[in-house]
Amino acid sequence: MTQWIPTPEKDRLGVVTYNVQHDGEYCLKLEVGDTVHNLCQEEFWYFGYSVRNRALKGIYPKSFIHIQPSFIEKTAIGEQVTACQSPVVQEVTSVLREWGQIGQELYRTHDHKWRAVYLLMRDLMSNRSKMLTGTLTLDELRELTHALTSQIDFGNNLLGLDMVVRDELGSILNPDSASVVQLYRHHEQASQRIKKAVASSNNMNGITNTIGMGPMNPTKIKLANRHSHMFFVAVRNFVCRIGEDTELLLCLYDAKEWKPLTENYVLRWSRMGLSMDLDLLGNMRVLYTDLGSRDLARERVFLICYVIRVGNMDIRPEDPRRQTTALRRPCGVAYMDVTDYLSGRQETDEEKQHFVPFISCSERDSLDVTLRRLIVSGREISHKEHKNQGLWVSLRLLHGDMKQVSEEHPALVQVAQVAVSRKLGFPEIILPGDVRHDLYLTLSSGEFSRGAKSADKNVEVTVRVCNEKGVPIPGVMHLGSGVTAQDEYRSVVYYHEDKPRWSETFKIAIPIDEFYRSHLKFTFKHRSSNEAKDRTEKPFALSYVKLMQDNGTTLMDTQHELLVYKVDHRKLDENETAYLGLPSTRAELVEHGSSKPSAPGLTVNSKDSLLIGTCLCSTKLTQNVELLGLLKYHSSQSQQLPAILSALMKVDGEEVVKFLQDVLDALFNILMLNSDSNIFDHSVFDCLVFIIGLVTDRKYEHFKPVLDVYIKDNFSATLAYKKLLVVLNDCVQSSVMTKLQGDDLLRVMKALQYLFKFVVRSRQLFVNLYGDVEEGADSDFESLLLNLFASMSDFMRRSDGLVLLAQGACLKYIPCAIPDLLLVIDDQQLSTSLADIVTSVPAGRLNNQKMMTLNDIVHSQLFLKPECRAIILPVVVKRVKELLTGPQEVEMSVTVMCDVMQILYRKDVGATHNDVAEVMANGLRTIIQTIISIDREDPFVGPLVSVMLSIFRQMTPHHYRNYLGHFATRSDLLDFLIEILMVFKDLVAKHVYAPDWAQMILLQNSIVLKALRFFSHTIRDRFSNPYEGQLWNNYFFCAITYVCQPALQLESFTQTKRRQVLARYRDMRREMGFEIRTMWFNLGQHKINFVPAMVGQFLEMTLLPETELRRATIPIFFDMMQCEFYSPRNFQEVENKLITQLDVLVEGGRGDEHYKDLFQSLMTELCEKHSTMRDQGLKLVRTVTRLMERLLEYRSIITDENRENRMSCTVNLLNFYQEISRKEMYIRYLNKLCDLHLECDNFTEAAYTLQLHAQLLRWSDEPLPTLLLTSRHPHITSHRQLKEALYLDSVDLFDRGKMWECALSLCKELARQYEEETFDYGRLGALLNRMATLYDHIIHQVRHEPEYFRVAFYGRGFPAFLQNKIFVFRGKEYERLSEFSNRIMLQFPNAETMNRLTPPDQEIMDSPQQYLQMNKVDPMLSAEDQERFASKPVSEQILRFYRVNRVQRFSFSRPFHRGQRDSDNAFSTTWLERTILTTSHQLPGILRWFPVVESHVFELNPIQFAIETMEKSNKSLTELILSHRSDPKLTLHPLTMKLQGIVDAAVNGGISNYEKAFFTDRYLLEHPEDADSVSELQELFALQIPLVEAALVVHRSRVNQALQPLQQRIEECFQEMRVHIESKYGRRDVDPQLERQMEQLTRNQRQSTHSSGGGGGLGVGAYSLYNRLSTNSTGDASHPDSAHHHLSSPANLTSSVNIAASRLSSVTLQSPGGSSGGSLHNPSITRHQSSLFSRTSSQAVLSSLSFSLPSSSSSSSANPSSSGSSISPVKMLTTGHRFRSNKSGTDKKLRDKENKQHRDSFRRLSSSSIGGRGSHFPSLSLAGFGLGGSSNSVPSSPAVVVNSSGNSNSGSTSALGSSAHSLDASSSSETVGQLALSESTSSPTVVIELTQQLTAKRPLRSEARRSSTVNRPSYNGDGLGGVCSSPSQNSVASTLSSSSGEDLPPPLPAKQGCATSVGGCGDVPPEKPPLPVVNLSEIKEGGENGGAPPPPPKKPARPLPPI
Repeated sequence: MTQWIPTPEKDRLGVVTYNVQHDGEYCLKLEVGDTVHNLCQEEFWYFGYSVRNRALKGIYPKSFIHIQPSFIEKTAIGEQVTACQSPVVQEVTSVLREWGQIGQELYRTHDHKWRAVYLLMRDLMSNRSKMLTGTLTLDELRELTHALTSQIDFGNNLLGLDMVVRDELGSILNPDSASVVQLYRHHEQASQRIKKAVASSNNMNGITNTIGMGPMNPTKIKLANRHSHMFFVAVRNFVCRIGEDTELLLCLYDAKEWKPLTENYVLRWSRMGLSMDLDLLGNMRVLYTDLGSRDLARERVFLICYVIRVGNMDIRPEDPRRQTTALRRPCGVAYMDVTDYLSGRQETDEEKQHFVPFISCSERDSLDVTLRRLIVSGREISHKEHKNQGLWVSLRLLHGDMKQVSEEHPALVQVAQVAVSRKLGFPEIILPGDVRHDLYLTLSSGEFSRGAKSADKNVEVTVRVCNEKGVPIPGVMHLGSGVTAQDEYRSVVYYHEDKPRWSETFKIAIPIDEFYRSHLKFTFKHRSSNEAKDRTEKPFALSYVKLMQDNGTTLMDTQHELLVYKVDHRKLDENETAYLGLPSTRAELVEHGSSKPSAPGLTVNSKDSLLIGTCLCSTKLTQNVELLGLLKYHSSQSQQLPAILSALMKVDGEEVVKFLQDVLDALFNILMLNSDSNIFDHSVFDCLVFIIGLVTDRKYEHFKPVLDVYIKDNFSATLAYKKLLVVLNDCVQSSVMTKLQGDDLLRVMKALQYLFKFVVRSRQLFVNLYGDVEEGADSDFESLLLNLFASMSDFMRRSDGLVLLAQGACLKYIPCAIPDLLLVIDDQQLSTSLADIVTSVPAGRLNNQKMMTLNDIVHSQLFLKPECRAIILPVVVKRVKELLTGPQEVEMSVTVMCDVMQILYRKDVGATHNDVAEVMANGLRTIIQTIISIDREDPFVGPLVSVMLSIFRQMTPHHYRNYLGHFATRSDLLDFLIEILMVFKDLVAKHVYAPDWAQMILLQNSIVLKALRFFSHTIRDRFSNPYEGQLWNNYFFCAITYVCQPALQLESFTQTKRRQVLARYRDMRREMGFEIRTMWFNLGQHKINFVPAMVGQFLEMTLLPETELRRATIPIFFDMMQCEFYSPRNFQEVENKLITQLDVLVEGGRGDEHYKDLFQSLMTELCEKHSTMRDQGLKLVRTVTRLMERLLEYRSIITDENRENRMSCTVNLLNFYQEISRKEMYIRYLNKLCDLHLECDNFTEAAYTLQLHAQLLRWSDEPLPTLLLTSRHPHITSHRQLKEALYLDSVDLFDRGKMWECALSLCKELARQYEEETFDYGRLGALLNRMATLYDHIIHQVRHEPEYFRVAFYGRGFPAFLQNKIFVFRGKEYERLSEFSNRIMLQFPNAETMNRLTPPDQEIMDSPQQYLQMNKVDPMLSAEDQERFASKPVSEQILRFYRVNRVQRFSFSRPFHRGQRDSDNAFSTTWLERTILTTSHQLPGILRWFPVVESHVFELNPIQFAIETMEKSNKSLTELILSHRSDPKLTLHPLTMKLQGIVDAAVNGGISNYEKAFFTDRYLLEHPEDADSVSELQELFALQIPLVEAALVVHRSRVNQALQPLQQRIEECFQEMRVHIESKYGRRDVDPQLERQMEQLTRNQRQSTHSSGGGGGLGVGAYSLYNRLSTNSTGDASHPDSAHHHLSSPANLTSSVNIAASRLSSVTLQSPGGSSGGSLHNPSITRHQSSLFSRTSSQAVLSSLSFSLPSSSSSSSANPSSSGSSISPVKMLTTGHRFRSNKSGTDKKLRDKENKQHRDSFRRLSSSSIGGRGSHFPSLSLAGFGLGGSSNSVPSSPAVVVNSSGNSNSGSTSALGSSAHSLDASSSSETVGQLALSESTSSPTVVIELTQQLTAKRPLRSEARRSSTVNRPSYNGDGLGGVCSSPSQNSVASTLSSSSGEDLPPPLPAKQGCATSVGGCGDVPPEKPPLPVVNLSEIKEGGENGGAPPPPPKKPARPLPPI
């Protein structure tokens, strides 16, 4: 082929056999097992689509496709290709596809249901494969079909899918071919069935038991109701080590009555272990038949097997050759309890084998005794007892008679090959054709004397049936089924047993003609074990019993004790019958009167006896004398017949029904004996009524089929109808005066059905026999019958109570005779007569029975004929209408109407047009009103609605026109329409049917749609002018509710369900939407009445995701706008309603981007065409469009776990509502935003959010409008109250967020209101107390300093509000860049992190991927705050807040090199790119992030960079000096690091590098514009010297003995630095501003000391510290006694309460001879709370002491006053006091000695004190201080007291331990200890004690976190060189500015050109290498290694289990 041609219909469907992965153009990718529809074909290719995705079409190779036979089905949506498979297979295939997708989703979400679904699918696939094999029998196929459908129904219910409705065969019910009522009933049945299945599954505690054959089997339920059952047993094998031939006798045994239930099944087993009949191999099967329901319910039933060996007397004789053979000897028994299998509690399966253990009997026990003993014991037979000997059998319980079982199980039951063992007795039903004449004889026991024997005899009983001549009748003995009949029966022989107990039962089948003359003859013979002796043995006695008694009845069913006559063979001939004249039983002997009857050769032995039992199962012979008299009526006199007939009604019913046919024949023969007289008519009639009543009684109701068969096949009285009709008419017309007469009449009425059967059958036989020979006979019969009906009508009119029951019985049973009466009478006459009988009953009498009678008539053949329906249906409808309007009989009325409508929908009932019109005209309105009034929970509402829907469904357009036109007045029509619209609206808004009744709901919707179309025309035509607003309003509400109901939203359906719905019903939403549009545009001038009330409803309809519906209905909004535009309102209300409803509906899930675009385009086009309202209309369209954009963004993330995105969208929405002045919506989203913040513990942001609401309020008592109400304070009614409440809430939130400054601003405003407006001094006082607490918190509480991060979202993969935008985020507490980055990446797991700060290109911004760019930014103090704090001595604790809060501008820098980089000195080419970001709002605010609205980038050249570095260094050093002066308890570590960074860098290359870079003539020549900058940099060098000198004063005053070498090293470097700087750039004095600030701090401290009242030996710093502690320790700064209490005794400081902080230090001052006499020891002094990951080293705060000058010989001699006195740094600077290095040799030697002692201390500490066994710090490692290689962490430890005398080695060791432990984590790798005061003879000894503690708010950092931190080089250092030597914000020194005791201190900066230790003395431990970490400041603009890293591998999906 060279062109594409359509594929033939037979090749349309195919299955993919190989994976199709071709990459060619237009090729589909297919997988094995996919189903494809082939549309076109070419030589090698198909063109089509996969069923999985019908929208995607393409080509695929023919060779990969297997063609599946199929056919084309035409549907509403086009052709449907269906496979030629059974409906069940197709359904299973569809279900597997649907469940497969659901199961995968359940597996992914870890739903517990996935396991159950997996098991169900596995079984479905297995059963489907079995069904497709085509090898199943009909029986197996039926069961498998039921199992599949049960599993599907169960699984659908488990998964919450739609219920599948099926017919009786299990096929899916087609709604088009089923009536509404039928569909409802099938849904109800399926629902009940599934509920039972689920309950059964729950009871069985699992699903596996339910999966196998389905939860409930309706077929089994149906079969279980049958009266005949069979038990199938198949013997698979028998194993027993006997060594002789055996007989196996199997039967069912009743263990309660101790007797067998059935005949035996006999198997003859050879000694070789096989059946003697080789034809039975593999076919040893038996059916135990005639079992009734009572038999299945017996208490204990066993399957038993008697094992009888046939052979010698002894099982192992000494001489087998001389032994007697063929003896039946007991061997043992096998038994199994089958009660549960019979009752159905356990399933039976012919494939499953059961083991029945065998137990041998002892020598003295009989088989019966052994069996009873085992059963009574009730124990399970052990393996030791049975030794694997026994039977293997299979069991199966079958239901029905032999014919039914053969048809249903043809493979299992083949009559020719299966043995049948009948029940011992009659079955529950004896059919007329079932003729039985069986006598069951049981040899119970006997007693025999020894006689001449020396031992007891071995008795064998031989039983024969003989006639009156003594001749045996051959072939009548049946040992059991499976073997042929025998002439005689020989019993089992018990060895030497004088009282044998045989309990052997066998059947005797004697022909009926020989039964009367027959008797049973028993002969007894002693069997010798010796064969020779045995031959000579003859019977020693005999017994007999006659089968017929003298009165003509048979032998009674009981036990008989027979006389045993001793036989004298010399006098008795073998065929002699003289014994027949002797008494046979012990009872006859008593009657005979002779004690020893005898005959020639026979003598009775009074000691011997034989006990037998008989059971006669005969349908011809009876044991009842009265019944026998009737059966032999012909031999009786006529005058005896009345007595015989009367006696019949006293006979037991069971005996009567057994001989039912013979009794009826006798009665009708008597009736017809005198055809001309009526002598016996009434007596026979009474007997007939008695027998009919007996058969219809519940006890014998299963004999109804017998009576039916008799009437049909055996009844022959041709003239009986005349007599019966006459007698029946007489009975009906007879007067009833007594209750007895009423009872007689009641019995007659109960027998009406069968009386009419006899009448009709008699009439038929008459016509068949005589034809139309007798003229007028037909009319005579009709006259008799019509007279009877007329009499019945008269009888029904009676109102006395004696006939009430008889009337009810007449109504109940006369409809049962309709099928028979239709055979002999005209159907219309019969219909009229029946209608007259029903309507003759007085009103209010027998209401329920009348409805039941009408229901029976409706279900009769009469109602199927149109002419009869025309008579009956009006009666039915009228009666239903009467009952529905009353309070009673609703159930029966609804049932009748359901049946009527179901029948009228059938196709085989003729024309129904008039019938529907009748129901519609007289019943529809009543049904509608009943539905309105009935409660929804009423059980009848479902069927009643189905009746109404059925009426509407069957109404044609002609019906609609006639019905709507038959209303007399316009108001009646209006009332009807309002009622029906109300009903329809309620039905579609809240379905009366369960949600999973999908087919029922869809059919209901299609009917409602059809009805609304007709009603809309009527409303439009008849109620527009004059206009009826209520009706139109109801219509629109009903129609829109219909469109918006969930049951019609196709988008929520599965693909299969959607396709099915569209194929059958189309999209009903679209059709109704078009109808709504038509109705709207036909409103004309009345549209304004629905604006804006209907805006919300129309909006909800247009938001549905159906394009055509949207296009049709969106223009309605423009029409509404026009209506309001030309009204005074100017469509403002339309806009308000649109906005309000959009917010609710879109948030609820309605609407999408397509709707937004379609709304905008359609409305814009319409508005632009309108000349007058164009501008206003377009404005509204833009507003609505913008709102939808934000609402869709909000909805897209409303369920997202990312609360930050939800916050952003919420802010967008509230900003929009604020813009359009929608205060109520604005407040609504403010509350939502506040709740989101509180969920995330964003207390500050929540407070700012509440403030936005408060800004809308005024400080006035005006009533609060509705728009400003809030759910937080629903009971507040005025502006002032709500504003005050919001302020207080905000204060609380600010307090919780530690934003006390913000809380104070609100408190101040509240205070003004309390003080000046409301004069509420009580609240004012409380508020001022709280303000005092807040102020105290500002000074003393520790607050974290949040960091800020820039995040850029590049790419289209982000939500719209994030795409290609930059935000600044406020970090959480202690959150650093790494944690923040991880948090953002968790929110966007698919995003890729960009490693460079360079702006991305356009390709990345337009990419559908997600790219993130994150870095830290520094907040910039606002201009307002800078101006506010300029030139003011402000505490650092106050400044810290404003540095990181109320900020809107942020900066970050990126260093880079321009030009050729100098490898020796990079300063000259290092530039700085700085970016200034401005956010839309200040941070913090209502969000923790805001977008960047302005970005300014500029560059700093190298010298500007150097100037900035120096300015920052000087400023930082100044702040440290002021901090230590204002707060003496600060830690010394930051100052140490700062000094070391400045002086060390300056000495070792920092200054020289700058000088080489900028202070050269070449540089000035090349950069003349930088001359001023060079001068400025030189000036900064010079200004740094006095600052460093002041800092050294502070440092020197607090350094301890352990760090003296470091102090000396710093001083030496400083001296070198000062000489160099001052020689080149001159000498500068300290900054006057700094002097003023320090003097002010000194005055403040003195004033604080004096005001506190302290004295004694405490210095200024100590008193300042003490004053603060006394305030904080009590926890209540406002308490009046707290200050006095704590100031009275400094020792009380030890009991102060701990304040939450990350690490606390305690300082103890001791004065050995001072006047204080006390000590200061407070372990809970507050220190600055800084993050574990803080990057600002200059802001760490620790404990400090007051400053004192060190003592030296030179200073003491020069200035005596300085010895032992404390000198402040300001005084020291102002007096020109400076440090000079002492060059004298003596001092040098002293220092060397002292340094040696310190080195020794380090060594001892490294081996013992620190990390040693006896250390106070057992886990402390010297590696943390640069003294060792271990990396152990340091836990929290007790305080260490350091003696600062410096003369004791132990003291220095302790001091070193203390100082080492008190080092901050951000110190260098060289050991940095605490500074101790030098010992002076005149100064007090100062002891420093520092204790580090950890709190819950200061968590330890994990080892992994610490290992991720690295020392980063920075370009913003503090030293002179600054570039590489000092810490910055990105260095480890700043990052770890404050840390817990577990953190390891980072290494010190490397020194250039210095290889010696500190101070040049001793060895120094090796430096700790830096930790690797990513430094964002090192991100390069480009380069080879600058590319983005590869994306991380995707998380592998968990594999699904094999299905």
